[in-house]
Amino acid sequence: MASKIISIREKIYEKLKKLKGPRESFSDVIERLISSQKKDPLKYFGIGKNLPERFFKDFEEIIIQAKEAEKKESKIKLSEIWNERK
Repeated sequence: MASKIISIREKIYEKLKKLKGPRESFSDVIERLISSQKKDPLKYFGIGKNLPERFFKDFEEIIIQAKEAEKKESKIKLSEIWNERK
């Protein structure tokens, strides 16, 4: 396994050290922290960074419902167009 040497500030090292489990390497800690982050840019930028977690869950649910409604509407329109051509 290849490895790289990186430089971090002492404060960051101490924080990582506190997060590290007894059988965990620093690479394990960093990987765990990176993989646990959500990839939602709204959460970390602009006004999104101050919004509660429930907002993002509600927002995601609304988007899913809107997509489902759009699918149903598209099927109805397609059916109407198909029936007009018969």
